Amino acid sequence: MDKQAPEKKPRGRVNNFMVLAGGYLLYLAYQLVRDAGESAYTASSILGAVAFAAVGGALLWREWKAYRYGLEHKDDPSSWSDEPEKTDGEEGEEP
Repeated sequence: MDKQAPEKKPRGRVNNFMVLAGGYLLYLAYQLVRDAGESAYTASSILGAVAFAAVGGALLWREWKAYRYGLEHKDDPSSWSDEPEKTDGEEGEEP
């Protein structure tokens, strides 16, 4: 039972929700750093800002890579879907 999970091919689709979430997390990190001097919990604010910035940056980086992949493979129909390409003999057949 040593089956490996099939390797997922990147599709090049950008998830707009993830872009918004990443941007919002970076905004929250900025606000935490900006207001850290006025807070009684300065260390916690800085720690939270670092965590928010790391996660937000990772989300934006992932979506940027998907965007770049999509631009590079827009003329390659085989990379547009996770489904295998159909050959001429398989057109009308269903399993």
